[in-house]
Amino acid sequence: MKKVVFNTLAICGLAVSQMSYSEQGFVDDVTVTGMMTTPGVYGGCMVQVSKAISTAVAACPDDWVSFACTGTANNSVSRAAAMWDTATLAYALGKKIRVRVDSAKKLNGYCFADYIRINAQ
Repeated sequence: MKKVVFNTLAICGLAVSQMSYSEQGFVDDVTVTGMMTTPGVYGGCMVQVSKAISTAVAACPDDWVSFACTGTANNSVSRAAAMWDTATLAYALGKKIRVRVDSAKKLNGYCFADYIRINAQ
């Protein structure tokens, strides 16, 4: 019985050590400092914010996030367009935003944002 329990724990431990852990986090009170649309890479559109994404999610590089405007990353084109429009409005008005990024969904190395909110100022 001890051997069965030990083997089961060993197999579970090995499986857990092989898993890739993803992280989600919020980047708060940032301004949009750049915007980019590009066919074929980065999910079609990206937004640059005023601080590093890694302050919220360590595995996310730089200060750019993708909205997956091409419909990748389990995101619809219409939902991505709504997030893009929200970012555009915040950029034009100089408003701060909050975005949620996910390190499990990357587009050409950049993390996907599935949530954006314009903050009340």
